[in-house]
Amino acid sequence: MNGIILIAAFVLAASATFVTNWLALIPWRRNRDKHWTEQARLVYPVFVAARSNLLFVPGIITLAVWMMRADSFPLWLFAGIFAMAGATAGTLFLSLEVFPRTSVPDLLREAAADWLMRFLIWLIFIAAAVEMPDKFNLSALGLGILVVLLWVLRASGGWVWLGKTIGLFVPAPERLINIVRKMSTMMNIPCRNVLLVRSSRSQAYALPDIRLLLFTRRLLELSSDDEIRAICAHELAHLTESRAISYLRSIKTLAYLPWVFFNPLIHAAGFGAVWFLLFISFVVPRIYSKVSRKLESRADAMAKANEPDDGVYARALARLYEDNLAPAVTARKLTHPHLYERLLASGITPDFPRPKPAQTIAWNGIMFAGLGGIVLGMFAAHVIGYINGAN
Repeated sequence: MNGIILIAAFVLAASATFVTNWLALIPWRRNRDKHWTEQARLVYPVFVAARSNLLFVPGIITLAVWMMRADSFPLWLFAGIFAMAGATAGTLFLSLEVFPRTSVPDLLREAAADWLMRFLIWLIFIAAAVEMPDKFNLSALGLGILVVLLWVLRASGGWVWLGKTIGLFVPAPERLINIVRKMSTMMNIPCRNVLLVRSSRSQAYALPDIRLLLFTRRLLELSSDDEIRAICAHELAHLTESRAISYLRSIKTLAYLPWVFFNPLIHAAGFGAVWFLLFISFVVPRIYSKVSRKLESRADAMAKANEPDDGVYARALARLYEDNLAPAVTARKLTHPHLYERLLASGITPDFPRPKPAQTIAWNGIMFAGLGGIVLGMFAAHVIGYINGAN
């Protein structure tokens, strides 16, 4: 019986994500011959929903199994693992259709890395929340500290070690090393290391806490040396952020960390605890986005000041957005300013009219988020009922 439940969790999660992603992608399919900004406007909310559903769909299944078979630990935990694997498998086809240049080995490697770096810690987080005692005591404190330590380990470079271990991060080629070394010297910003990410997406990242820069293989294939220098200047600018700013960036963790204490909170405050946690999860990400946009604008300005020739950084930005089908304008303010404004701030008038804003999330993301809220409410009512019955 338990084996059937696990298989059903995998199949249900895979089917739900695949079918809804396929349906949500129909508007993009009908406009594949349009300008890249229109394609990006249509495909962006689908990818946001798909990524959101990688958590919501397994979460719904996990809570449902717990409510039906609460006394069967670790069944609900393994159901969550199988559901996460199913949701991941069901989402792979979305990337293959939108970005056919992606090789299957690269896609599987990126999916495995994402699963290990992102979902494994979420699974531990959920397990800690479910096993959290009814009251705030030493056991609750210990579980909370464990989750915080895991989050700190991930943020302080643990996921880089993991990326190296599974072959996602490899030594940078000489071309990239020379570019970073030159820009680091010119800007007088020390950089400890640079790594190449085996990814089909055009991206670059800075990890200020460990002074590390990451560049994807696709970015190097797509960009000229001058464009890479301009992008490198942007990432090096992030390495100049103060320790206080680094702590402020970590505020996004506060949006989710309180949920680990769901059980003792709901025992102490009843259903009001759910509204408190939802409020925190709504407000904190918006604070983080506001801080992040200011830091990104600052990094853009430093990149503009250190670009090899006028317009190089703007061209590099536009090329990356086009290659990734990232929207030039979004309906909601995100962690980065809109591309259209970034180009104007760089002194370049885009060669395309300002496009309509991309919606924040597709309908399937809203649907599963709403269903998740209903299941969470049922779970909270189940726990409250148990508390009242015990009293």
